[in-house]
Amino acid sequence: MVSFNVIDIKLFMNNLLREKMFDEFEVSSVELNTFTKFNISCDLNKKYLSSDEIEILGDRKLVKWSEIKDIAFYMIKGNKTPSYLKIVFALPHDKIESMVKKHELSIKADNVNGLFINILFEDNVLKCTTGSSMNIFTLDKTLENYWDNSVKTFFKKHGIAV
Repeated sequence: MVSFNVIDIKLFMNNLLREKMFDEFEVSSVELNTFTKFNISCDLNKKYLSSDEIEILGDRKLVKWSEIKDIAFYMIKGNKTPSYLKIVFALPHDKIESMVKKHELSIKADNVNGLFINILFEDNVLKCTTGSSMNIFTLDKTLENYWDNSVKTFFKKHGIAV
């Protein structure tokens, strides 16, 4: 786990809300305070979906950022900055499997519960924290360290100074 502050908040928010930087990430939760407090549980409601939609989603349990980004933008837009914003992004499991295989990491993808990026904006400070969750106990930090470095590289690739 690493934690770092984003220097250019305006650029980050543009990438978050208008660009495709996070579109492929799944979202675990969104909490946003503007004129009221919004809490979005990002679990897919499969009872609402058609059988065709469920088939397309496969075993996915969370929405992708691309599917709710416009809603978040609508809640935030205006002249005032939100007083609080927290988003928990999760790397989709197929991406975890690819990463483990491609980089020959010592852990099995099935043992990974999730890899996360936590975004927290509060008191005009934007902080990002990486996280990992395992299904097993392990002292091996190879995956966690790789994820931490991957997130920093991902931010730099999109011009976000950390």
